[in-house]
Amino acid sequence: MIYTDILFVLIFVLLCLLSRALRPWPELREWTIIVVSLIVVVSWGMFSLVLLLAVAAINFAAAWAAPAAPGRRRAIVLAAIAFDLAALALFKYGSFIATNLGVAFDTKLRAPALGIPLAISFYTFHLISYHVDGLRRKIPPLPLRQYLFYLCFFPHLVAGPIVRTWQLPSQLGHVRRVGGDLLFGVHYFVLGFFLKAVVANNLAQAIDPYWLADAAGLSAADRWVIAFLYYCQIYSDFAGYSLMALGMARLLGYRLPANFRTPMLAGTMQEFWRRWHITLSRWLRDYLYISMGGNRLGKPRALVNILVTMLLGGLWHGAGWSFVAWGAMQGIGLAAERILGLHRKPDGLWRRLPWWLITQLWVTLAWVFFRAPDIHSALHFTDAMLRLDHASAFMVQSRLLFPLAIAGGAVLHHLSPLCIATLPRRRLGLFLGVTTGILLMLDLMVYSPNKVFIYFKF
Repeated sequence: MIYTDILFVLIFVLLCLLSRALRPWPELREWTIIVVSLIVVVSWGMFSLVLLLAVAAINFAAAWAAPAAPGRRRAIVLAAIAFDLAALALFKYGSFIATNLGVAFDTKLRAPALGIPLAISFYTFHLISYHVDGLRRKIPPLPLRQYLFYLCFFPHLVAGPIVRTWQLPSQLGHVRRVGGDLLFGVHYFVLGFFLKAVVANNLAQAIDPYWLADAAGLSAADRWVIAFLYYCQIYSDFAGYSLMALGMARLLGYRLPANFRTPMLAGTMQEFWRRWHITLSRWLRDYLYISMGGNRLGKPRALVNILVTMLLGGLWHGAGWSFVAWGAMQGIGLAAERILGLHRKPDGLWRRLPWWLITQLWVTLAWVFFRAPDIHSALHFTDAMLRLDHASAFMVQSRLLFPLAIAGGAVLHHLSPLCIATLPRRRLGLFLGVTTGILLMLDLMVYSPNKVFIYFKF
């Protein structure tokens, strides 16, 4: 069940009405949302639901067993986390590990193609943060209803935002008036729908053939344009999903953390990761980078921690060397900034502009490794991007002009906060209402190929 399907939209509208009717009974209301969340999971296959419930049951038992056995608390938590990571490795990395072991030992070693169950990467992150926060005594074990709601709430279950245990459970068990959230909820949902259905899906249809077929006839400029278009596509796809998730949560009376904040305006790599997939970068910082020592053990160790964190972050996205290379590029960019002292935002427009350009070019180049079918295709593509030794290298095909116009939707979305900042507060509601109406008409009128969200496969 894709969130841009008309069937899902109708089901969600009915859920909103039912949720409003059940406001006097918050516990029943939350159980209803949990059931709907599980129906969303089972729509992708019974196995995904069975695995989710099995993993949830084991972790729920571990979370309650740990405080009851103070002497073995740490061991129980580590065992639960090890189980979660083992399940993730089996389903997501089994084939990748077997293939590379086979190459290393010159044997034909194959793992069965189990497929990636829906949302396993994201609920693994939620479970690890739940156990670590419990071990650090930041939260007590959650009752079953709150635990299942935190883990299975469908707006964030499939592809984030990654929610901490102190963010969502504290909103449960009491009546919350939607009130002012109604306008923002509808706006976020319609805007996210536009970014995904109109911008991302049409960009995918335009540029997917360039990644799947031989791109030998493309100039260097063509390749840079295609890489930029993919930057706009993945932003519109993932930010669109995140906005729809925030909108759905608000319409149901809950708030989720923001996941994107105009990453194309980032002037440094550090700033980029404070604007792109914000909940993931904070999770990696708090549970991986800081746990390895952060910057407390000196500059050389901090640089190693940055590289390791981003390599693992890249590998989390997918079982392939191209994802490892993408993570390595992120780590190298962050480490280079730290070495050169450029991670702090420079003062003045003319000092910021060069570093903004370098940052965005590096990010765009890295997206090739994220999107290309494999590491060899990515290296071939980027090698041709950097060859500017003849006049034709600067020529751009006319058939790329239409997708560039579509990508304008993603660029304009980055500029919208600047427009909103100039508005008087009393005009904000009118601006959001008019914008939402225009976007809704575009959602209904512009053709959209039906495509799954990119991050659903992670």
